[in-house]
Amino acid sequence: MLDFTPLDNGFALEMDTDLGNVDLCVERIRLFLEERGSHEDLFAVALLAREALNNAMIHGNGLDPSRMVFFRLSAEDGGYDLDVEDQGQGFDWRSRLQARSSVDDVRGRGHEIYRNFARAVRYNDRGNAVRLEYRGNRC
Repeated sequence: MLDFTPLDNGFALEMDTDLGNVDLCVERIRLFLEERGSHEDLFAVALLAREALNNAMIHGNGLDPSRMVFFRLSAEDGGYDLDVEDQGQGFDWRSRLQARSSVDDVRGRGHEIYRNFARAVRYNDRGNAVRLEYRGNRC
């Protein structure tokens, strides 16, 4: 299940925990950015979305198909805000903020990706929702 809701400055998706929905979400991102003439932002925005959505589905929801993931992309302040929330218990994001990854790591790369492509990263207290602020070359 993947429900699409258009918004004035973006869109929202409600999806069940199915990794195939990550690709469908990225396709929606591509269409939205192309409509806005923001082709140059696609790689970074898609990478941020993929990482956050995969984390929500795998780590947050434990790949439980009965749990939902909520995604929102909005055009803000010359860039884009991505909001991702899962129905999991959350995690202690404060202990992971300064984590570093090496090029060979296949796990634990999320914060490294966020640091390199998002201007700001904000979690809710529980750790089951994140906002990534992308502002292009001004990160």
